[in-house]
Amino acid sequence: MNILRRMKNIRYINEKFRFLLFVFALFLVLFLARYLLGMAYARYEVRTKISANIDKALYIFEGERIAFNLQPLGMVPTDNVYDYHFSVANFNASKQSDVDLTYQVKIRTTTNLPLAIKLYRNELHTASGATNILGSAIEQQDEDGAWYRLYETVDSYDMPYSTRTTDYFTLIVLYEADNYKYPVYANYLDNIQIILESQQDI
Repeated sequence: MNILRRMKNIRYINEKFRFLLFVFALFLVLFLARYLLGMAYARYEVRTKISANIDKALYIFEGERIAFNLQPLGMVPTDNVYDYHFSVANFNASKQSDVDLTYQVKIRTTTNLPLAIKLYRNELHTASGATNILGSAIEQQDEDGAWYRLYETVDSYDMPYSTRTTDYFTLIVLYEADNYKYPVYANYLDNIQIILESQQDI
C-alpha cells in the first residue's frame, strides 16, 4: 500500500512539474513573440518616419561617383537644426543593380560659415542613442586655392545585388545662435556638397 501511495505521489509530482514546465515555456514563447513583434514594429515605424520627407533619392547600379549640392539660402544662426533627407538605393522602378556594391558618403562644405555637420543612417536623429556616422572634418585646399571641409562616413555600407536595399540618411546642420554676435557672417553663404562614392565588390 505504501509503495502504491509513493508511486502516486511521484506521478503527481511529475505531472505537476510537466505542467509548470509547459506554463513556463508558453510564457517564454509569448514574451519572445511580443518582444520580436515590438522590435519589428519599431523598425517599421522609424523607417516610415525617416522616409516620409526625402529631399533627394540616389540610385547606384555600379561603381560610380554621384554628387549634388545644397545651397541653404536664408540660413541664419539659431538653436534649431536644419535637416536634409536623402536616400540611397540599388534599384529604381525600372532597374536593379546586378553586382554587389559598397559605398561611402562624403560631405564637403566651404569654410565660409562655422557650421556643425552630422549625418545619421536609418535612424531618427532625435532618438536616444542616435549615432553620428561622420568622422572629424578635414580642412583641405582645392586646385584653385579655396579651402573647404571634408567629412567622411566612418564606415562603408554594403548593398548585395540579390536584395533590394534602401538606406535613409538625415543630414543635420547646426548654425549656432551665438554667431549673431559676428555680423561678418551675414555677408556669406555656404555650399554643402553631398558625395556618394560606390564600387563593385569583387
